[in-house]
Amino acid sequence: MKIEEKIEKLKEYLKDKKSILAFSAGSDSTLIAYILSQVSPNSVLVTIDNNMMPKDFINYTKEKAKELNLKHDVINVNFLKNPEFISNNQKRCYNCRKIMYLKIQELSYFNEYDYFLEGTNLTDLLEDRPGILVRKTYNMTSPLIECGITKNDVFNMIKYLNLTYSHNTTCLATRVKTNEEVSMEKFKLIDEAETYLKKYIKQENIRVRFDSYTATISIDEPLEVLDKNLIKNIRDKLQELGFKKVLLDITGYMKTKLTYNIDNNIYFYKLPYNIDLKRTYENIIENTKLGEESKLNSKTINYEDITIEDNGKISMPETNDFIDKFNKILPSIERKI
Repeated sequence: MKIEEKIEKLKEYLKDKKSILAFSAGSDSTLIAYILSQVSPNSVLVTIDNNMMPKDFINYTKEKAKELNLKHDVINVNFLKNPEFISNNQKRCYNCRKIMYLKIQELSYFNEYDYFLEGTNLTDLLEDRPGILVRKTYNMTSPLIECGITKNDVFNMIKYLNLTYSHNTTCLATRVKTNEEVSMEKFKLIDEAETYLKKYIKQENIRVRFDSYTATISIDEPLEVLDKNLIKNIRDKLQELGFKKVLLDITGYMKTKLTYNIDNNIYFYKLPYNIDLKRTYENIIENTKLGEESKLNSKTINYEDITIEDNGKISMPETNDFIDKFNKILPSIERKI
């Protein structure tokens, strides 16, 4: 499908849907917000200020909402007063989304809107993101998933539409090693380090990972910064800010991409989480796009010529359209909590 056709499909899906959109001004929610401004201008954008985001995050969302001429509200919730978030455990993202979406549903005008939207795209379902599970709890709709739009599609559509978006919308708590307590002091240190790096490294993804005051720099193309003077300046500045050690991850920033493996003429992809087969089977049966040609076994689901295993492996016989068939079944996959 051509990019113009995908844009039209998204427009048609969102047309006249008076919606509330959870808005970060990142690529996904900016694309959805733009389409809403064209086909459903009575929609509203809502952003959560949780005290765990980069410094310029809120101001950018306000500017973008104004540019799109859409109503915009900001809800302040200080997550750093919550001991569960301070502990930074494995359920942090899941619990974070639960609180944020609940706060949006508590808005006095929430029931005046027909749809509650969020920006998960098809590629996001390939990653280990427990927070995505919250979508169903709060009856949220994911237009990008419903329209079969991948992350690469989002970037292509944004380029085609000449839109700008924030590259700095991920929670700073994700930079801190799991189970190491988070604090405003650590967030400030991470944010200052990343802001400094962006002055000298012109790459899309720049992250500073925090592990007991050791900074690990993760960027798209690490070999491009292997200049002696630049490395020395980065080390000195980050140590001046408060880091004890400064490391560079030479494997590079990991981007999720659907690439299949082949074993004895069987094509397969292994998801990074275990699959709830019962709920996945129910989703397949309920999804009219997939029909009812499926069978649930103790360890697998068989749908047409696709085998879904509880360990996350999805396979099928040799085919020229693996990605299309995989993406067709992917929205029905439910991970185990």
